[in-house]
Amino acid sequence: MMNKLTKKTKILLGVIGLLFLSIYAYTQGFFSTTKEIASLGVSTDGNYAASIDWKGNLVLWDIQNKEKTVLSRNASGGSMYFIPNSHEFMWQDKDNVVHIQNVKGDEIFSFPHFKTFGHAISEDKTFYISANHSGKIYKGYGDNLIPIYTDTPIGNYENLRLTDKYILSVRYTNSRKAPAEINPTANPINPSIYKKSSYDGVTLWDRATLKPIARLYGNAGKTTGIISPDEKWVITGDENARNRMWGIDNLMNRFSLSDPYDGIYNLSVGEYDKSRLMPLTKEQFNRAMRDKTVAYAFLTDTDFIRIGYIYEDEADSTIASIYTVGDPWLKGFVDLGTSPMISANNYFNSRTFASSPQAHILVTGQAHGGGINVYKYHPDKMELEKIWVAH
Repeated sequence: MMNKLTKKTKILLGVIGLLFLSIYAYTQGFFSTTKEIASLGVSTDGNYAASIDWKGNLVLWDIQNKEKTVLSRNASGGSMYFIPNSHEFMWQDKDNVVHIQNVKGDEIFSFPHFKTFGHAISEDKTFYISANHSGKIYKGYGDNLIPIYTDTPIGNYENLRLTDKYILSVRYTNSRKAPAEINPTANPINPSIYKKSSYDGVTLWDRATLKPIARLYGNAGKTTGIISPDEKWVITGDENARNRMWGIDNLMNRFSLSDPYDGIYNLSVGEYDKSRLMPLTKEQFNRAMRDKTVAYAFLTDTDFIRIGYIYEDEADSTIASIYTVGDPWLKGFVDLGTSPMISANNYFNSRTFASSPQAHILVTGQAHGGGINVYKYHPDKMELEKIWVAH
């Protein structure tokens, strides 16, 4: 009798264990029918997101109705781009055709192109930029292809940002002491086979002239960057915890963003300035994200979030810092949560984070599986509410 009871108990415990394991795997995204996301975008009104995973699955996410629709199985992983102030998005298929379509499934137009490693298009769809496999940047396509930057031998862009006035190109960076090099004179168009990499790293370009405005220095290693919605600020971060901010009107004045624990390092005196450090709760102290940066996203026109790298064995380090443009001191904290883990487990994942500052919506990829996490930011309370976890 005792042996039978023991056997039944073991079976019951095994079933319970399997059930808990299944629930955990589901909440972490392991059962998703799509794979880890390579790039995503969100509409300006925050109603839709679209993503492409590493297997080529293009997914439309209806945030309002909480619906997932697979639109293609033939998409190029890093090519998702949501067109501003529209319900239209751009992507490239594995045959190198660039498509622009809307959320209803209608294709607006398409064109053959080289394989892109970063591209963007203006709201009116008349200004298209893209980078190829060796990091060369071009405007236009087909017979209207105009080189912007060809003086580089090889390398992909982590970010290729486009606004009404500027282009921001961001890739692996070597640190220099100067905040910036204004109006650099090196020719970005170099027809020679011998390249000088004159505008690698972080470079701000004039969209109208296609000329470099400045090279921005202060980062090292894998770097990510963004331009503020009002086009007045550039913010960058990297794998070496160098988080910077420049006002575009005064690029020689470079800010270092404050660290939650130590404040801002003052080079002139050789110590940290802790004068405006925020007091940390025990939970904030133990679970704050590392200062090594994967991505930035604007939650309002002025407030932005810094997404720090998350190690698998530190999966609960999900409390992120909030900053305001023009002020290097952190403004507050928000918690992105652990279930499921967001896609901050890779320094090349900055394109798996997207936001709508107007709608206060943040969308992230997931570390495991092809789902997304959707958050609503409440500026008045400085809180981040998780409103949808989709697999």
